[in-house]
Amino acid sequence: MNVRAQNAADTEPPAHEETLPERLEMVTRIARRLFRAPVAGISLLSKGALRIVAAEGMPASALGTELAFDREVLRLAGPLVVPDLEVDARFATHPWVVGGPRLRFYAGAILAPDGRPAGVLGVADREANALTEGDLLLLRDLARLAESEVRAALLGRARDSLASQGEQLKRQALFDPRTRLWNRHAMFELIDREFYRSRRERDPVAMIVLEVDRFDAIEAQHGHAEAEAVIGEIARRVRDVVRRSDIVGRAHGAQFLIFLTRCNLENAAKLAERMRHGARKVPIYIGGESLPVTITAGVSATETGGEWMPDQLVRSAEAALATARESGGDAVAVNRL
Repeated sequence: MNVRAQNAADTEPPAHEETLPERLEMVTRIARRLFRAPVAGISLLSKGALRIVAAEGMPASALGTELAFDREVLRLAGPLVVPDLEVDARFATHPWVVGGPRLRFYAGAILAPDGRPAGVLGVADREANALTEGDLLLLRDLARLAESEVRAALLGRARDSLASQGEQLKRQALFDPRTRLWNRHAMFELIDREFYRSRRERDPVAMIVLEVDRFDAIEAQHGHAEAEAVIGEIARRVRDVVRRSDIVGRAHGAQFLIFLTRCNLENAAKLAERMRHGARKVPIYIGGESLPVTITAGVSATETGGEWMPDQLVRSAEAALATARESGGDAVAVNRL
């Protein structure tokens, strides 16, 4: 096997967009008409294996399989013309030669959309034949057409992959990895958006700053991973009691921010109490041990149509949290903005 053929065997498959087989089938239809050949097909490499992805005149079961004629084109780095398959020792006993569809002639050209052999365009006939130099050039031209379709799919996949990676990085930058809640930076961006809506519609809003009690002691006794598992469970319990329209985030460490839209101080305080009772009602199991966990919360809210700024609302709730801590924790305190 020469160096070029070895490179071909190692080539990873080009991207297969959903429309790619349909576009390649167009090429096979053209090839079939131009060469007046009953069989035409395109194979592409997929993890070292050559698979038929588009065909005319072949049984449906052939799709996804490897054709020995195409593999030989790849090995030689093509093109390959076999005037009579029956007298060629490489293919004389091939099932498609000795049985249906009883092929006698084959010609194939390499597809190299990115400069490396990545597939084969082949045509076959039931009669022995020979290609003129002009016919061979035409086959190569059709191969270039197929390459352009594969290349377009490659570019499309690369574009989609970059967009997906960019979106994933953006999400990672906005979410806390343990709880999958918004982080503090994202929370303030979202609250800023809600700020303008609530000011325009003159709706009350509320903020709960919630903290897991004695989190440092839990982490010191059980380790960071188990302490993070506690945070994850508290996050789940908080999400269970808020509305879909509310915004929940992990500020840092053991502290959460819960922004409540269209909610006054009284209802926000009741919700904070539900969260507190939900945390202490059912112990959290870590390392097979039952661990009682409590939380402390500070609540702040605006009056209907009241003037407020996002940082003011958070600082007001943090002040309420400090008051609740002074009582020994496992408590809720309120502070009207």
